[in-house]
Amino acid sequence: MKPERLCFPLDKHKETGRIAKLGVKTLKGFLFGLTWILVSSVIFYLTFGEIRPLVFVLSSVRLDLTILSYIPAYMGLYISLGWIFYIFTGFVFSFKDPEKFKKFNPHAPAVSILVPARDEEKVIRSLLSDLSTQTYTNWEAIVVAHNCSDRTYEAAKATSDKRVKVLNFRGDYGKPVALNYAIRHAKGEIVIVFDADSRIGSRFLEKLVPYFKKYDAVQSCIASSNSNTNLLSRLVDLEWLAFTDLVERSLSGFGLFALLGGTGQAMKRSALEEIGYWDEKNLVEDYDLTLKLLRSGFRIGFASDVRVYDERPVTWTSFFKQRARWLRGNCQIIKKHLVKSWKEPRIWHLLTNHFSVFLFYYGLVLTSLYMLGGTFYTFYFPFWFWLWLFQVAITFLRVVLERGFKGILLFPLFLLYMYHWLIALWYLPKIKTWKESKTEHFGDFAV
Repeated sequence: MKPERLCFPLDKHKETGRIAKLGVKTLKGFLFGLTWILVSSVIFYLTFGEIRPLVFVLSSVRLDLTILSYIPAYMGLYISLGWIFYIFTGFVFSFKDPEKFKKFNPHAPAVSILVPARDEEKVIRSLLSDLSTQTYTNWEAIVVAHNCSDRTYEAAKATSDKRVKVLNFRGDYGKPVALNYAIRHAKGEIVIVFDADSRIGSRFLEKLVPYFKKYDAVQSCIASSNSNTNLLSRLVDLEWLAFTDLVERSLSGFGLFALLGGTGQAMKRSALEEIGYWDEKNLVEDYDLTLKLLRSGFRIGFASDVRVYDERPVTWTSFFKQRARWLRGNCQIIKKHLVKSWKEPRIWHLLTNHFSVFLFYYGLVLTSLYMLGGTFYTFYFPFWFWLWLFQVAITFLRVVLERGFKGILLFPLFLLYMYHWLIALWYLPKIKTWKESKTEHFGDFAV
């Protein structure tokens, strides 16, 4: 006999009092964004107060470019302070115990697991095998083998677990296309998305589902399944430790929200229905889903004690394709959400952060103008040097605690690796749709 169906209520934040009159959704979000702006403004005045006009001199023409120099200066400071804040507070919260929830009793909610799989013959069996060992039994899995040129469909159909449904889809390319197709066949109140290369422990569902007593969506902790494969996979692993994981811990530690990642993300079916499912044209569908949920007032949590293993790129070509897709997707996010998200001060910093790569090249243009005869005086360099050292020190400590001596040896190279975004920008013309950005997977589970 199947457990009784459990209907989840929509658990939204409510606008209250004067904050509601301002159009801002929550007092906490409003104070968070306002504090960030004020702190950045004060430090900007203290450190950039003596900037003189940047003047471009050509023959007898003097063109005052002061405004052009102040914009990147403030934006760079606003973004840099944000990352330093996330890294430091995330490091502190990494010592915090995970949230504890009681199991659902007496009725366990039904879970639908969606697995978009394009040319994933090498890895799909491993994930389905992991699902079959789950201690939480009230689940179904919908695998969508979409536009495959290999035997992904046949490999998935070979599973003996009757809870796995395999669909063969031919149509538009893209992970969100496959997810929207899969959700039509799903019946669960909770929807979980896994990439085909993911690996999970037997208690993954058992530990994740209770989080829905408090949240409308939950992101599990994404770790690398192939961190020891080669130099690139090791560097990507350190990037996750030093940035992504700390940002998640920082945001969730303050009770703000969490960011949904590409795999191991879960949400209530009712919330998905309200926001209109996945945007099929967006190249970072997980990020887009995060912002739609937040703008609609839903709560997103981070399950730091529920781990999903993800295979990182092991070739530089695949790596830069992936990062170029993320960059183009972030441009789509800015276009779609920047203006519409004015009611959510807590996410302003995340949206403006996407300008950072372009700000670097903007700075190069100003430097070129300087070489042609402009003048640019500041006294802020010592301040920023010590601030940068503080960030490096926290990052180094995190890497050493998690990866030990190997992390120490790789750390100098890791600092250089973080400039890869400047190279990825030049791949943008090659990556316009999901079709050109397929990441290769080899099934190498070597944590």
